[in-house]
This record gives sequence, C-alpha cells and structure tokens, in this order.
Amino acid sequence: MSVGMRPLTVFIAHPSELLTDHLPHGDGLVSFGFVRRLAERGHVVHVAAQRVDIRSPLPPTLHVYMLMPDSDTSVLDRLAFMLRMRRLFRQLSRGIAFDLVHQMNPVFTGLSLSLVGVRTPLVLGTFVPRWQSGADGPVGHRSALARFKQWALGGLARLQQSQAAGLLIASPEAIERIARPDQHRDRIFEVPHGIDVSRFPMREAIPERPSILFLANVIRRKGIFTLLDAFEQVAAAVPDVELVIAGAGGDLAEVRARIAEMPGQRITVMGGVDRTEVPALMRRHSVYCLPSYGEPFATSILEAMACGLPIVATRAGGVPHLVSAAGGRLVPPRDAAGLAEALIEILSSVDLQGAMGRHNRARIEDDFEAETAVDRLEQAYTTVLRDDRRREGGRP
Repeated sequence: MSVGMRPLTVFIAHPSELLTDHLPHGDGLVSFGFVRRLAERGHVVHVAAQRVDIRSPLPPTLHVYMLMPDSDTSVLDRLAFMLRMRRLFRQLSRGIAFDLVHQMNPVFTGLSLSLVGVRTPLVLGTFVPRWQSGADGPVGHRSALARFKQWALGGLARLQQSQAAGLLIASPEAIERIARPDQHRDRIFEVPHGIDVSRFPMREAIPERPSILFLANVIRRKGIFTLLDAFEQVAAAVPDVELVIAGAGGDLAEVRARIAEMPGQRITVMGGVDRTEVPALMRRHSVYCLPSYGEPFATSILEAMACGLPIVATRAGGVPHLVSAAGGRLVPPRDAAGLAEALIEILSSVDLQGAMGRHNRARIEDDFEAETAVDRLEQAYTTVLRDDRRREGGRP
C-alpha cells in the first residue's frame, strides 16, 4: 500500500468479460493482476464478474462473485449483467461502506450507468487506444444502421464518462477514447498495465539457431497469414531459421493448410500453451513477432520484452507506445515485405538481438512492472477520493 494511504473498500463493477489468472485472455489477466494486488496490499475488493476461471487461491480480502457464467457479449446478456450487478451492489451496501466503484477494461459503453444514483465515486478504465481492423470498411460505406449505432454508443460513452470521478488511460495514445478530454483533464490518470517481472526472467543467452515466435490467438486479425507470407522471404535470407506458432484459434486449420503448401521450411505449430509454460517458451527464441492488424495493449509483447526478446510488430493501436526503435521494429499491418525486412535485420545480428533485449528488459523494469502499475492506481484512487470530499464539502 502506498505510504500514507488507508485501506479502501472497492466494488469492481465488471473487471472484464472473463476474470482469469491462467487462460490466454489479456483483459482478464490484467484485471486479475490489479484486483489481486490491491487485496494483497490490504484493500478489501468485491468483484462483480461476468465469468471466472481462477486456479490460484484468493487473498482473504478479495471476494469474487460470478454473476453470469454462461453469458456472452450480446446486448441482452449485457443488460442482464447490469441488473444483477446493481442488485449485488445494493445487497452488499447494506453492510459495507464502499469507498469507490471501479469498472475496468474494457470499459463497455453504458454498463456503469446501471449504478446511476449511487453516491460512491466511480472510476472507469483503463481505457486503451482504438485500433482499426479494416473489417468494417470506410465510414462512408457503412450502413445507416451501423452509423446510427456508432452515434448512439458515442452518446452513451459521453454520458458514462461525465458521471465518472476518475478516468484511467493505459497510455497517452488512449486519450482519444475520452469523449471530451479538455473537460475531464483533472480527472484523467495514466495507469499502465503491468506484469510480474519475477515470472518472466531475462534470458541468459541468445539461442544459437535463429527462431521466430508467434504466440497469440491463431486468427487472421493477429496477422498470422501475413507472417507466413513474410517467412518465405526470411527463410531464403536466414539459413536454418525456424518459425514457431503457439496458440489456439479458429483459423488454425487454415494455417496448417497454408503451411502444407510451404515444403522444406522449418515451421512448427504447437497449438495451445499453458500459461505456466510461456516464460520458458519465450526465452527459447530469437525474436517475438506479433504482426496483428492492431492491438489495444498487447500484454504478450510486454512479457516477451521482460524475457529480453526483440519485438517485431505492427504500427497500430497501443503497440507503438510499448516498442521503440531501440527494442524492435514496427511495420504497417498486412505488409509482408516490410515484416520480412524487419525480421531479417534482427535475425542477422546477434549483437542487435542482445542490445534490443537488454533495452526491453530495462523498459519493463522502469515502466511496466506490476507493483509500479498498482502504485499508480492507488495514487489515482487517492486523488479521486480527495477531490470527491472537496466537492461534497468535506464529507467523510
């Protein structure tokens, strides 16, 4: 707990679609990391969760309520969750004085409005940068229904943010997610996502054989087919290079079929990987590659950086905030030629791999260590509560 801070009682209104400590779900892992560390620091945390899959024992001050284990992301399920969450909050509030309500990432539009009328200060976030997959097409080509939906959601987002006492952003680029940043400037706090560096130790040596690791959901928008196209050029330029594809996903069968058309190239498809195996898997490879069409905030990139790997990824979403020229290379989405050029450059120089890896590890320790991230969250909470007391005329 931060120096001078008292223990708080916090109601987490939807941490993520899935709250987990081991499944490959970035939002769920980040949210669980925050709530677990808050509880370990002495705060009392009550979590209204949609779905839960947690293996590790919970701290005694962390209470998790799974409200809709069989739900999805449909509008009806969202509405049902909102009603159940409000009912849970009212029940708990009969015997508990909550200091804060916090809706975490992703900040589903309108969800916290189910708590309208509650006097407890509301915190939203972390918000992460937008990214454009290209699936929706240009705005002018969208249907009238799609444009109306976007307009309605924008209005709901403005209303939701106007009700919040604190707005958390994961990086400076995420300020675009705040509808009226100039009006909310004194309520915006940067709270980066963090990782446990002790679980991702720096690799001791660079692998002798050049290798590329792709570890993500094996789906098209993660750029896996762009990587396969690029690998043909990489294999021609870098002797004995290997590509390892780890992760499950709906496009795995199509990926295997594409690989079958690439005889003689060293490509291994591992399928799903348990979370406990990820650190060792990362340290066995020369470079981590995630050529997705966009990532709001890629936790897997932070994990690879902590292990001392260079990064090759796309210049989209929140990734440019994570990866600098000293630690990797960024290319446009869907650019197989540019991706191949970046991979060849790094794989061809052991010295460059070492320098990038050391830079990335230092960056994680300085800016993205989990305890530092929770320090920033506590600082935001403290400011929100102080400002709320001032607005209420010193109300305790």
